[in-house]
Amino acid sequence: MALIQWKAFKVKIMNWSDFKYYGLLVIAMFFWGLSWPLAQIMVEQATQFQIGFFRFLIASFVYLIILWSTNFKKFRTYTWKSIRDFTILGILGIFGYGTLFLTAMKFTTSSQGAVIAGIQPALIAISSFIIFGEKLNPKWRYLGIILSFSGVIVIIGIQPFIDFNLDHLIGNIIVFIAFLFWCGYTLYGKKVMERHSSLETTTWSSFTGMLMFGIAALIENKWSLMTSISLDFWIYITLLGLFTTVVSFFLYFYVINKIGAVRSGVFINLVPVFGTLLSIIILHQENANTLWIGLILISLGILLINYPKDFTTNLKDDKITKNQVVNCSF
Repeated sequence: MALIQWKAFKVKIMNWSDFKYYGLLVIAMFFWGLSWPLAQIMVEQATQFQIGFFRFLIASFVYLIILWSTNFKKFRTYTWKSIRDFTILGILGIFGYGTLFLTAMKFTTSSQGAVIAGIQPALIAISSFIIFGEKLNPKWRYLGIILSFSGVIVIIGIQPFIDFNLDHLIGNIIVFIAFLFWCGYTLYGKKVMERHSSLETTTWSSFTGMLMFGIAALIENKWSLMTSISLDFWIYITLLGLFTTVVSFFLYFYVINKIGAVRSGVFINLVPVFGTLLSIIILHQENANTLWIGLILISLGILLINYPKDFTTNLKDDKITKNQVVNCSF
């Protein structure tokens, strides 16, 4: 029986028609990784509140059109509880995370931030255990958490002592705090999505977050900066709002519906890799050896946490889990 199962798995993995889906996953991971160097470029021209507002203005507009065309009646059936939940998600995962993420890019390098971002699955696994009692199974997946945190310690704790840079240290700590906010968004979103779809949750959290960015930008009152913004800024903000936030989201979940969450989830490993490489290519950033050590440790950690415990179990029936739906935005 085991031999038959293995053969079935081998045929499934080597199905050449699946490679087009792998290509779509790589594209999605590319755009998520691209957000790091683009953010570092844009914070030199505008404030984090202005960047966040325009990014999610574009994303919310597209999401609302899609939601309107697929689920029109839902627009008139939201309760105050649902509005509260979407607002909390907007505070945690859009405004809170986005503000910290963009602030960090004023201090540290995008390549270091992208590598630290790889700690996300480990943070969510630990938080899920503490709050919901969810355990990783099999237990060897806990080694992935240890490896991931070891990578972060190398970057935040060891690298500053080898080549001390106070700004980088501050920025890296802010990135870590940002992903604590994202972790809260993920866990709270898991509960919200017991009552609402992933499209609704993402649409309305993006919309409420966009409103918060807009209010903060008005209070900040630095719109005079917009008069000197280059055309490149608007190209980058469009890439972030449309491709990183919307297109990659739909590509990822389209592929999950085709080949399953198990194989799709492993591709998340590419996000910190693309973020680091694109930062080096676009911004010509030079990085210490400790960054590459941290990248390897975190990538191995992500791989172990997401690695399927049994490849022989009905891959075609592998469904999107609510935890995954809210874990994959960068």
